[in-house]
Amino acid sequence: MFTVLLFADLEIDHKVGFVVTELATNAVRHSRSGEHKGSFAVELLLDDLAYIGVSDLGGHGCPVVKEHSRDVPLPENEDGRGLWAVTQMATVFGIDGNPAEGHTVWAGLDRTGQSRDNPPKVTPKHPPAGWPVPNGLPRPPS
Repeated sequence: MFTVLLFADLEIDHKVGFVVTELATNAVRHSRSGEHKGSFAVELLLDDLAYIGVSDLGGHGCPVVKEHSRDVPLPENEDGRGLWAVTQMATVFGIDGNPAEGHTVWAGLDRTGQSRDNPPKVTPKHPPAGWPVPNGLPRPPS
């Protein structure tokens, strides 16, 4: 995967690959991006954090992070684990947009590859200041 190659000199290359795969797969499976002539966009930025954003065409509801429960057996617990896994790797995570215009799901990974003790529990509405605003969405007032 090209994203793994882009981040090959960092310890997080495999995490970047996982996040891009998960977010792109969700865009195709759960939005108009997976329909005939559909498309999605991948945004990558390497700064203090590695920013990964995937924008879809919307249309089939909103992306949801489901709490993972080891007490619920498969297959009842199968859907929704991918975004949960992304939040466990991410330093910051968010979902922007709406079903009519599309969503951007984004994550920021620590460049050093260190895991976090307390992954984000609340999804922020927008990327942190200084990060690109996916899909041209306006940045909220400070």
